[in-house]
This record gives sequence, structure tokens and C-alpha cells, in this order.
Amino acid sequence: MKVKKLRTKILLSLLSVILFLGMCMTVLGYFVVKKYIYETAQEKVIKDLQIVREAYDEQISEMKLVFNMINQSSDLGLMREYLGLDYLYWIPQARKDEVTSEVAKNVFVTAQDMGATRIIPKEQITHLVGNIDGIALKTTPKARPTDKKVLVDVLAVEYAKPVLDSDGNVDKVLVGGKLLNRNFKFIDRIVNTVFENRLYKGKPLGTVTLFQDDVRIATNVLDEQGQRAIGTRVSEVVYERVIEEKDKWLDRAFVVTDWYFTAYEPIKNINGDIIGIIYVGILEKPFVELEKNLFIALLLIILAGCVISLLFSLFIARSISVPLTKVIRTTDQISSGNLEIKMQLQTDISELNDLIAAVNEMSLTLARREESLDISNKKLEILNRSYLDLVGFVSHELKGILSSIILNTYLIKKRILGDINEKQEKTLNSIARNLDYLAVTVKNFLNLSRIEKKELEINKSELLIKEHIFDVAIEAFEQPLKDKGLTLINELPANLSVKADSSLLQIVANNLLSNAIKYGKPDGEVKISAHEDNDIIEVEVYNDGEPICEVDIDKLFKKFSRIIYRGMESIKGSGIGLYITKEIIKLHGGTIKAEPREKGNAFIFYIDKE
Repeated sequence: MKVKKLRTKILLSLLSVILFLGMCMTVLGYFVVKKYIYETAQEKVIKDLQIVREAYDEQISEMKLVFNMINQSSDLGLMREYLGLDYLYWIPQARKDEVTSEVAKNVFVTAQDMGATRIIPKEQITHLVGNIDGIALKTTPKARPTDKKVLVDVLAVEYAKPVLDSDGNVDKVLVGGKLLNRNFKFIDRIVNTVFENRLYKGKPLGTVTLFQDDVRIATNVLDEQGQRAIGTRVSEVVYERVIEEKDKWLDRAFVVTDWYFTAYEPIKNINGDIIGIIYVGILEKPFVELEKNLFIALLLIILAGCVISLLFSLFIARSISVPLTKVIRTTDQISSGNLEIKMQLQTDISELNDLIAAVNEMSLTLARREESLDISNKKLEILNRSYLDLVGFVSHELKGILSSIILNTYLIKKRILGDINEKQEKTLNSIARNLDYLAVTVKNFLNLSRIEKKELEINKSELLIKEHIFDVAIEAFEQPLKDKGLTLINELPANLSVKADSSLLQIVANNLLSNAIKYGKPDGEVKISAHEDNDIIEVEVYNDGEPICEVDIDKLFKKFSRIIYRGMESIKGSGIGLYITKEIIKLHGGTIKAEPREKGNAFIFYIDKE
């Protein structure tokens, strides 16, 4: 049998990997092309806006040129018609105070000709060109709310030229202008120049609009009826950017009925106030359709690649999966404890043969190691049991001896056995404190031994939290509280009861109160409170002091773990009190936590009422 290298098989599998990578590259290419198409369309709109703005400004340049053709003897009616103006008239010096046009006013002041865009009120329009119908406002999706129904004012491009007398003063001013409302000739000329009047499914591909404030007054954008969307309004987001924030909008936007790649910029009057908007947009639908067609083409390529990859994958999987399945079954049996099993299998792949040999060797090694571990575990069990017995024995013996020493120490200290001097009293106080600490430590080690040996049994009875548990603890720690100047605030309800082991819960209360006294701030407060919530008893022991850092909280309830901040170096502790407390609470089916507060720390435990 000819044995093949695994890499030979892998070379075949690489074909499927190449197909997969090709698919990924195709998808990536699709998104790159999509991004390029969209960015190119948006960049074109921005450039088109510049062209439209130039064409708009060119109106003033054209008016400047034609105004130079007019003199005082010219027939204004003929000239207005010839030049394509909507109005053209003289304003003599004597009537300059009646002038309402900002452009003409500036010319009287500066004696320089100038042009600009301005809004002409309805009454002035009637005087200049006669009655003009207002533009009825239409409901427009995404436009800001308005109560306005009709636009009666008119946007106009106006130019004014002064005539000076012999002294260089303004004798009269020639004023003329074009109305932009419904000026479709201007719009269509720009559309034809920039977009060549191209259509997409009956709609103009490229669109141009002039807005007076937010109302379309001249546009080739079509509404749902296929008519020019005069009276429709710009979307609210665009209005906020262009009118209110005085900035350009260069992004896609919803225009009347469809989404467009758009560019908007403000139209300002001679004083710099925004009075309208110039808009250029390209319909987004053709690009979406192009994207869709491209996606379909790429999808077909991907599907073809997947089919080919599947065929290769089936071939490769079959040649490798059969022996590997047997290896897996064997390892499953090994993991289940059958360490005597061995595989009798040969394949045409040398690496798989090596794997089978390694599995057989692993099974043999694990069998030897398991035998060794069984022996080690038995030894460790014996050592651990001896350690726990020793801890319990020593703690029990020390407990009796310490009780006698502590009793005699307090008899001497209380002068029951005779008078003592001041120095002796101080020494006895120190001895008493150390003996109290040692007694607590011995009790903790005794409890630790019982916990580790799982000899801690619970005998529940009905208890009053305050009277039977914490009042006893408070009485025991009355002197340490006084010595440290701590104020004890006992807010425990007198009638709050729980079913628990009295002696074990007493250990919890003693440990928490002792902890609060040891780490409490001198002359600070220790507060004990509790309440019942849905048959859960919550008990809190709080003390003023250094708040525990969040990173240190997890260390609190670990065996032999202590947290010592600056100023606490002299505080003694074995690091097992809170561990024992936690284990006792767990035996009662409860939990305990530490909670740092602004000026101290609270230890809170929860146990079932029953």
C-alpha cells in the first residue's frame, strides 16, 4: 500500500480554500465598487453644484453687461423685453427715500453698481409687474411642520446701476431684475447643460431646484403626479443644516418622492442673510439598480464557487474523516476510563498513522499515571485528614487552656485577687487584649476544622435576630466599642425572626461585629440594621472607616486573605473570620457581600426566613 503525505491531501483542500478566498474577495470587491459608485456620484453632485452656482451668479454678470447698454434716453420697455428682464425702471434722487430695494439703497449710498438676490414682497411685485399668483404649499414627506399655506413673496435676482451728475453725486439709479419663482427656463437651461436632460423611467436623472426659504419655487423635480414639484418643501434635516446652521449639505437626502445624491448651499441677500437654497441632485435609483445587478452577478459567481468547493470538500472530508472518526471514538473511550483500549488501524496517510500510534501511547501513559495518582491521592487524603485532626485537636486544647488563663487574667485585672498598681493594670490590659484575640483565633481555627471536615451541622430553630443573636454579640463587645469610642446604632426590628442555627448565626454576628470594631474609624459609628423582603432576611452591619477598593472586595471572603490599608498595620487578624462567616451563610442557603460606602463599609448577608 502506497502511503501518502498529509500535505498531499491538504493541497487538494487548498482548492476549496482558494474558492472561499475568491468569494471573500468578490464580496469585498462588491462593497468597494459600491462605495466607489456612491462616492463618485456624490462627488459629481458636489461639482455640479459649483457649476449651478456659477450659472446662478452669471445672471448678475450678464445683467451688469446689459445695463451698460442702457442710457437715459433708452426706451425701458423695449430694453426690458430685449434683455429678458421682468422689470426695469429708474429711481430719481428725489425718490430715494421711498426705495424698498436693499440693492438700490446700497447703490444710492456707495454710488457703485451692484447686483444681488432679494425677496420682493407681494405689494411691490404687483406694482412692478402686476398680479402674480402665489405658490400653494404642498404636503411634503420629511419636511418640517408649518402653518403657512401660500407663498406670496417672490425671489428675484436684481441689479442696480447709478447715473452720476456733474458733481459726482447720484442723480438716479437704474434698477432691473429677473423673478426666479416659476423661472423654469433658467432651471431647464442648467439641467440641459449639466445633465443633458437624461431620464430614468420617466424621471429626470439630474435635478436642479431654487428654494425661497424652504419652498421650491423653480425646479425640474417631479411630484407623484409627474408635475414639477413647485410648492413642495425641503426636508427638515437639510433645512436645519443649510438655513439654521448656515452650512452646506453634501449627502443623500429624500427629495419629494425619492432618495437622491444631493448638494445644497444657501442663497444670501446683500446683507448676508440666508433667504433661499440652491439644490442639485442625482436620482439614487439607477445606482441602486446597478448595485443590485452587480450583486446578482457576484452571487452567481459565489454559488458556482461554492458548488465546486463542496465537491472538493466532500472528497477531502471522506479521505480524512473516516480514520479520524475512529480516533475520536477511541479517545472518547479513553476519556470514559477505558485505558486498556488500543487502535488497530492503518491508513494511507502517514501523519494519521502517527496520530493513531500517539493515541495508543497516550492511553498507556494515562493508565500508568492514573495508577500513580490513585496512590498519591490516598496519601494526600491521609495527610489532609491528619492536618484537620491536628488543627481541631490543637484548637480544642488551646480553647480550654485559654479559657482558664483569660478567667484568671480578668480576676487579677478586676482586683478580685488583690490590689494591683497602674503599671500592672496596663500590662494586664495588654495581656487581656492579646488573649481575647488568641481566643477568637482559636475559635475560628476550630470552626475552620469543622467546616473543612464537613462536620458543621445545622440545627434550625425559631430565633429573633435582635434579641437572640445580635444583642448577645453587642453585650460581648461592649468594652471594645467603648475602648475605641464607637457609637453603636442598633436599628434591628425587635420582632424580626428567622429559622436558623443559633450557635452558627451567633458566630456570624460576632465575626461581623468584631470586624466592624477592628476596622472602624475611632469615634465613628457602627450601625446594625435588617429588614424582610419576600421571605428573605437582609441583615447589614456598617462601620465608618476607609472604604474598601473594588479590586480588593473579592479577597475579603477567601481563606487566610487579609486587606490592610495604611494605618491598619497594627490590627491583628488570621484572615479566616469572614471565610467562616461566608461558609456558615452558605450552609443556610444564603449569600453575603461587602459594599463600600462614601465614609465606610457595609457587610450584608441574606438568608431565607424559613
